[in-house]
Amino acid sequence: MMNESVPERQGIALVFLFIVGDSFVFGLARWAGRDLWLSFLVAIVLASPLILVYGRLGSLMHGQPFSEALPRLLGKWPSRLVALTYSAYAWRLGCFVTGDITNFVQAVSLPDTPQVVMAFGYAILVLWAVKEGIEVLARFSSVMIIVVLLILLTALGLAMTEVNLQEFLPIMYDGFWPVLQGAFQILDFPLLETVLFIGLANALTTKKRSAYKVLIPGFLLAAFFLMLFASASVAILGEEAYMTSYFPVFMSTARIDIALFLTRLEAVVGVTFAIGTFLKISVCLLVASKTLAHTLGFSDYRFLVTPLVLSIIPGSQWFAKSIMEMEQSATKIVGFTDVVVQVALPLVMWIVAEIRMSKERKNKAGKPSGI
Repeated sequence: MMNESVPERQGIALVFLFIVGDSFVFGLARWAGRDLWLSFLVAIVLASPLILVYGRLGSLMHGQPFSEALPRLLGKWPSRLVALTYSAYAWRLGCFVTGDITNFVQAVSLPDTPQVVMAFGYAILVLWAVKEGIEVLARFSSVMIIVVLLILLTALGLAMTEVNLQEFLPIMYDGFWPVLQGAFQILDFPLLETVLFIGLANALTTKKRSAYKVLIPGFLLAAFFLMLFASASVAILGEEAYMTSYFPVFMSTARIDIALFLTRLEAVVGVTFAIGTFLKISVCLLVASKTLAHTLGFSDYRFLVTPLVLSIIPGSQWFAKSIMEMEQSATKIVGFTDVVVQVALPLVMWIVAEIRMSKERKNKAGKPSGI
């Protein structure tokens, strides 16, 4: 039986790379323009209570597998409906992320390679990773986070010669509404996509550790990292170029030219993007498999992994048929489905779970439940 518990440091790395995943090359908060750093701060403030709700739901599961904890918190049939919703959301997100990486690679380096070929290669790697389970993914994350941070921070440091801080002035020239639009876009993608970790809460929670200690540090580190890179890209490219580029971080890194020796460093951005997307797709498909297995009433999810992973190949072509559609889906302000899954459903689950746990505690204490 595979290990379903990961150390705190590895869990934080997993959450960090999941959030950063396929997001850092896009023009996050582009609606805010030069004020995008304010959008990030607003988004962090707005997302924090919801991250706490995700962590609380994980703690209420007391380290139990999703298939055991959710019926206890919500009841048998409501738990299956919730599980089906999150399975569909996780699979759909995995398709979008697969489309992101295949469109990105085709646009910047392999224009003649069919996307379906790249998607198939990614699917084989993801199939292996999901079969191995969360413990292997977490260990992989703990190594890759060092590589990713070292490469990107080095590239950012080298790009400092191109930074123009005047690009951030004047502050809030267009008012607060664009800042708020940018914040909602960041909430939708990628900050609140961490809702999927509710399905992996048993791996993040132990008797001595709550899910808060993994989700909150990973979320904050990823949010500030993305803010740093988005702000640096605006300062290097300028507001207009940032707002109109498909991959502004990739373009800003391409500006690095140190004495005609260190050039073409945008390739390292592509490598880190590939690492992040691989990890994010793996987490999405792992959650999709686990939650679908609970929906169908099975105790083992592994037999569902292969059909679900292979289905992201056509799914990635279906949801994002072009690089323009991919960019629009990544930088939209808000989506109805995302609001339901990321905000409404977790809040309802949390309230119902707290009521049920309170009822259980009163019954154990020999008092009338009152419900």
